[in-house]
Amino acid sequence: MKVSIYEVGPRDGLQSLEHPVDTKTKLQLIDALYKAGLTDIEETSFAHPRLVPQMADAEDVYQQGSVLVMNKRGYDRAMSVGADKINIVFSPCDTFNIKNMGKTRSEIALMYKSFMKIPKEKVRVYISMAFGSPYSGQVSPLTMQSCIKDAKMFGNTVVFADTVGTGTKNEVTLWAEMAFDNNMTPALHLHHKGNEKEALNLIKIGLLNGIKEFDSSIGGLGGCPFTENSGSNIATETLVRHFKAWGLNCGVKIADLEPAIIIAQKIARFEKESKELLSL
Repeated sequence: MKVSIYEVGPRDGLQSLEHPVDTKTKLQLIDALYKAGLTDIEETSFAHPRLVPQMADAEDVYQQGSVLVMNKRGYDRAMSVGADKINIVFSPCDTFNIKNMGKTRSEIALMYKSFMKIPKEKVRVYISMAFGSPYSGQVSPLTMQSCIKDAKMFGNTVVFADTVGTGTKNEVTLWAEMAFDNNMTPALHLHHKGNEKEALNLIKIGLLNGIKEFDSSIGGLGGCPFTENSGSNIATETLVRHFKAWGLNCGVKIADLEPAIIIAQKIARFEKESKELLSL
């Protein structure tokens, strides 16, 4: 069976780092990921530099992949560099929406509706905290159904993001079913808190329920800067190894990922050393 990996390292993997990664290193990472055979890469985010300083060089970083936009200004910036694959985001949890974007979910949907002009097949819609929030608790099926209907206004793919690593097998099963019932393609974006096995177990459940697209970040870099304890992304190399062991074809080989892994490890090491220096 063919499955696809959606690489989010250059954006979600870097956005929460406290110390800046230079543009040259970001471009080297993106180039190494494409050379490894990855075809779907979220390269950057056109976020406000004050809120997400790590993405301040988005215009210089963008090459050919997808980008995250969270308002009209970000969308216009993305259009100015020719980006035609757009990711947008909202959450069932309005506390998170306000912390992240300064608006409620209904206000976010109205905002996107006012300027999104590209075909639905070019848009992925992220539902952050799709499996629960530290602010509002579990997500009810009724609320998720409403979120999926909002997502359907903008894109054909809905990405269920386990932002704080609390997802369950039953939720993955039900959310996938809801997506298919709404003629949308479901994808999973999973964080974990040091135990990748938990995320891998959810991926297995996703596969059994027809999900074939999975986000990952090279080297396991990443997390959400707008909520505490969001954990790390599942590593791309972990996914590749397990897909091979499970007899699935993702079109990527571990050996080809090595140059990108080395760059990701250097970035992680620099972040760690910088923090240690500041703590002295």
